[in-house]
Amino acid sequence: MEQNGNQPNRLVKITVGILIVAACMAGLVFSLQTAKQNQTKATSLPSSEAASVSSDDPPSQPEKKPVSITILGAGDDLIHDVIYKQANARAGGKGYNFQPVYARIAGDIKNADIAVINQETPIAGKIAPPSGYPLFNSPTQLGDELVNLGFDVINHANNHVLDQGEKGLAATLDFWATKPSVKVVGAYRNDEDLENIRIVEAKGIKTAHIGITEMTNGLYLPKNSKYRLLYADNTAQIERLIKKAKTMADVVVISVHWGTENTYTLTDKQKTLAQNMVDWGADIIFGNHPHVIQKLTVLTRKDGTKCPVIFALGNLVSAQQKGDNMISGLLTVTMTKDFNTNKTTFTGMKFKPIVTQYGKRCTNITIYPLSQYTDALASVHGVRKYTPAFSLNYIQSIINKNIPKEYLQAD
Repeated sequence: MEQNGNQPNRLVKITVGILIVAACMAGLVFSLQTAKQNQTKATSLPSSEAASVSSDDPPSQPEKKPVSITILGAGDDLIHDVIYKQANARAGGKGYNFQPVYARIAGDIKNADIAVINQETPIAGKIAPPSGYPLFNSPTQLGDELVNLGFDVINHANNHVLDQGEKGLAATLDFWATKPSVKVVGAYRNDEDLENIRIVEAKGIKTAHIGITEMTNGLYLPKNSKYRLLYADNTAQIERLIKKAKTMADVVVISVHWGTENTYTLTDKQKTLAQNMVDWGADIIFGNHPHVIQKLTVLTRKDGTKCPVIFALGNLVSAQQKGDNMISGLLTVTMTKDFNTNKTTFTGMKFKPIVTQYGKRCTNITIYPLSQYTDALASVHGVRKYTPAFSLNYIQSIINKNIPKEYLQAD
C-alpha cells in the first residue's frame, strides 16, 4: 500500500525533470544559434567596423614625425690680456663687459638648440687676478657672458686648464657650479664626477658630452689630487666612456684638444683617434687646439653610420698675431631622430666662417661673420703688421682649403 501511495509523486518528479532537461537543451540551441549569427555578422562588416567588435585589440598609435635638432660647436675662446683689459675699460674700470666681443655672432649661438664651446682659459678670477699668456686666468664675468650668449656645454679639456694649478681648476669648477643652465666637461672633481656623463636634452633628443685633451703644457695635477682630466692617450678609458654615453643618449658629442699648433696638417694620432672614437660610438667630434681651421669631414662607422668631424675650428676669439689665427667658424650639425625606430642620424651641417678683427696694437677686438666682413676692414686689421697679405681673398683661400663647399653657410 505504501509503494502504491508514492507512485503519483514519482510521476510528478519524473515529469518535472524531463521539462528541466528540455528547457536546458532549448537554451543551448538558442545560444549556439546566436553565437553563429554574431560571427556571421562580424565577418560581414567592413574591416574598420569588424575591428570594433573586439574590445581586446589595442588602439592604433599614430606615427610620430621625425624631429631634428641643431648642435653648434665653437672654437678656442682664447682670452688674452688685451681682451679682458678692453672689457674692463668698457665697464668704466669696474667689472668687465665682454658683450661687444661676441655681439655679431650672438644670434647664431642663441638659435642653436645646443651650443658647445672650448673655453681655452681658466675662469678662476675669484682666487687670482686675471692674467694672459703664458699662464691664463679670466675674470668670472667672462663666464657670465658665455651663459648670456646661450652656451649649454663648456669644455675645459685643453692645454691651459692647469695654468692656475689645482686651485685654479677647483675655482673654475666652483664658478660653473653657480650656473645650473650649463654643463662642464673635460675637468672633473673626482672619479665619480668623471663617470657622470653630462646629458643635455632638446626636443626629446638626448645628447651626451665628453671632453678630452692631448696635453696640459707640461703641467700636472698633484699625485694625491682627487681632480681628474681625461687625456687622449688613455684610449681604454675613452672607449669605455663613449660606449657608456651611447647607452644613455641619442647623440654622443666629443670635444677634443689635439694636434699641432699653427698647421693645417693632421697628425697620425688625430686621424687614428678620430676614427676609433667614431667606431666606439661618437656621433660628432668638435676638435680644437691648433688655433687655425683644420679639415672638416665625415667619417663612417663600421655599421655605415656617418659622423661629422672637424679637426680644428680655429680661434673663436684671440689676440694672436698671425692672419691664420684670425679665421674661424661656427659649425652647426643637424641630427634627426625617428621616434618610431628610435634611431638618430646625422642629416646635415653648415660651417659659418667668422673673423676676429682688431686695430693697431690689438684695439677694439671683436668677431665678424665673414658675410659682413670687407676688404676695408681687412686693410686696417692690426694683424697686417705680421701678415701683410691679409685680405678677403686670403681668408677665403684658407676656408676653401679646409671646408668643403657643400658645407659652407653663405650668411
